[in-house]
Amino acid sequence: MGVEGCAKIIKYLLFVFNLLFFISGCGILALGITLNVNNGGFATLLPSVPFLNAANLCIAVGVIVMVVGFVGCCGAIKENGCMLLIFFFLLLLIFVLEIVAGILGFVYQSQVSDYVESDLITGLQKYDTEKGLQSAWDRLQSDLQCCGVDGAADWAMNSSFPATQFPDSCCREYAIDCGKTVGYTGAWKDGCAEILLTYLEDNIYYVGAVCIAIGIFELFGMIFACVLHRSIKEGEYA
Repeated sequence: MGVEGCAKIIKYLLFVFNLLFFISGCGILALGITLNVNNGGFATLLPSVPFLNAANLCIAVGVIVMVVGFVGCCGAIKENGCMLLIFFFLLLLIFVLEIVAGILGFVYQSQVSDYVESDLITGLQKYDTEKGLQSAWDRLQSDLQCCGVDGAADWAMNSSFPATQFPDSCCREYAIDCGKTVGYTGAWKDGCAEILLTYLEDNIYYVGAVCIAIGIFELFGMIFACVLHRSIKEGEYA
């Protein structure tokens, strides 16, 4: 005997909730694969800050969300108490992990600037040896309109660039081989470390807002799962 009344409404609400959850997981997974295929993201420059590796993070989150959404859909539509319990605990686990990640991010936020500068210097020195780093540096400098770690002179740390030379992506007016001819006056004046930190700080608030919204969404999902599971059990013993 299926659930009736308000429990039936909860059943379909939970199904729709999980269907949307599953679709969003597909979207996150597709985004992660796209980012992984298109090498050269900012995270390539910052191996010491692994949570910035958006591609791998999106792939992992996408798969988890899809699995949770699928279990929830099946549990709701089939009125399967066991699957609803699995869905509840999976959602609870994700919720707890989000809280832990938020706490760790808050605790270690003061160390991010040190990691960023250190990784940028290392990446600058390896610019001409790794294609991924080269692409990442060029994108960073052209997108954020910056040059070097603290300025164009930093490129002297790379033996491939004699004094006053730097990659073409540093040039304020781009042209092929402009980095060999325009000198420091033709390069972006600001270093990339400070601009990148500001960029990350500005965007972390959006990430936090999205995580809070997802957390509220997950709380409703857990409540719906509990209500539906209780109704199913009451129906079995009625």
